[in-house]
Amino acid sequence: MHSLSAFAALHHHAASQAFLSTSNEPSLFAMEMPVVTDPGAFKKCGKLTKKDVLRWSVDSGLLRTSDSAIRSDFFKFGPCPDSKFYMVAFSNASNTFFTVGLCRLPLQTETENSLSIRVSFSLLDLRDRCHHTCERTLKDVDSVQASFDKSCYTNHHLMFLRDGKVIIHCSMDVDEILLEDSTEQNTPANKSIPVLENLNRELADDLSTLLQNRLHADVTLNVDGEEFQAHRAILAARSPVFAKMFEHDTLEKSDNRIVIEDISGDAMKQLLRYLYTGDTEELSTQEFVSLFVAADKYDLPKLKQNCSTALCSRVTSDMALNVLVVANLHGDEDLKNAAIQTVLGNAVDVMKSDEWLSFLREYPEVANSIILNLAMKATTIKDTKK
Repeated sequence: MHSLSAFAALHHHAASQAFLSTSNEPSLFAMEMPVVTDPGAFKKCGKLTKKDVLRWSVDSGLLRTSDSAIRSDFFKFGPCPDSKFYMVAFSNASNTFFTVGLCRLPLQTETENSLSIRVSFSLLDLRDRCHHTCERTLKDVDSVQASFDKSCYTNHHLMFLRDGKVIIHCSMDVDEILLEDSTEQNTPANKSIPVLENLNRELADDLSTLLQNRLHADVTLNVDGEEFQAHRAILAARSPVFAKMFEHDTLEKSDNRIVIEDISGDAMKQLLRYLYTGDTEELSTQEFVSLFVAADKYDLPKLKQNCSTALCSRVTSDMALNVLVVANLHGDEDLKNAAIQTVLGNAVDVMKSDEWLSFLREYPEVANSIILNLAMKATTIKDTKK
């Protein structure tokens, strides 16, 4: 067990209680430090019967240099009406990470305490996409926590910081809800009601079978020497580009065969899987790049965003220039910034490669921007050492 320590002053009525952590990370309750209350930066951005979505703006300056804790405002969670929750964040200047926690004041009923709450912590980028998601379970304990690398607001500040603030995304979800039943004496006061099964999964499985079995397929896609049987209605319903192909007087409308020359067969396989099921298989970095290009071509913004999110967290030094070119051609500023940050962080290795010489010739403006950033970084380091 860990003592309440710094937060006891804020919650004197709970000072005698203890908090537990479900992770092996250093407990944010085990450290004595001043507390900064920042309730105005906290808000709920979604609320369902069994789920809440929370967003908290945290000053990166406090996380970067200060040995202090920050607390959000208190809030309620629907399935636990008798409990009060709040979020905390702290960073020790000597560490390379900062910690975010979700806490529950120890006033909940025994029934609420046994309710299993799934908690998900993420960092939001400038396009409200979640990164570095950590999942925890709040059950029979009063706090859960997750740690994030400080590089999100140092090396990748162009991707994550908004007016100097880091945005923490937190979702709370349960598989069952507790309802009070006062109509029957022999019925427990609280009972659990299972959530209805996800019918979308069943629909996706059926459509996947339709694609694999080619049942009633009415169009053939010829891609990179491979043929894919598909259904015009599904392609048109899911992609505006396919819809236009089949609506207007084009060769594609009159013919049952479409030749596609600018994407790979593997990318088309994953594209069709997404069009039919809304999902993809596990992909490599290069496969995500190919699917990103295909998603942009067929006007699938959600798929494009998902690929971009995956690539932002996977960009390596050997892939950075390739990803940068793709991001630049397809107008994705977040992915472009992530690739540039990777190049800047691995400048020696990248600039020794043959790809860098080709990049200099073909994309001089972007290359000059990278060189300028390196020069500014070197100047900053030099000034710091003075």
